[in-house]
Amino acid sequence: MRIALAAALLLSAPVAAAPAAAPTSTADSVAVLAVVDGWFAAMRAKDRAAFEAAMQPDSTFTAVRQNPDGWTVKRRSRSELAEAMLTWRGEVVEAFIGNPTILVHGPIATVWGRYELSTAGQRQHCGVDSFNLIKDGASWKIANASWTIEPGGCPK
Repeated sequence: MRIALAAALLLSAPVAAAPAAAPTSTADSVAVLAVVDGWFAAMRAKDRAAFEAAMQPDSTFTAVRQNPDGWTVKRRSRSELAEAMLTWRGEVVEAFIGNPTILVHGPIATVWGRYELSTAGQRQHCGVDSFNLIKDGASWKIANASWTIEPGGCPK
């Protein structure tokens, strides 16, 4: 009897609706993509101050490289990534292939898309970039990013 009564009470209780997703504003989408594009530009210019300014101080980065045997994972801090990316010989150019997907909800955002990376004018690899950004006051900063490195994954 108690079980039936408890079940009846639960079934008759009002169901709370899930909160509606906040609409993505065009201004926020533009601002978020500008941070990632600025990060790419700072990498190209080997501008460490601008490269690090686009990221939160405790941001983390994960590269997942495709190998014949599977995938290997390499994690780096902001300073480790800056040291690795900004000391390559020649100009490093990373760019999205097509338009990335941008999702914004309040103070968090994701930019996801296929990319290609070239050094000294030679395409090195392609893959998928996934950036997570946090709105810190009035500005967006990269909190973390993950990407695949797919040497055979570039469009022909």
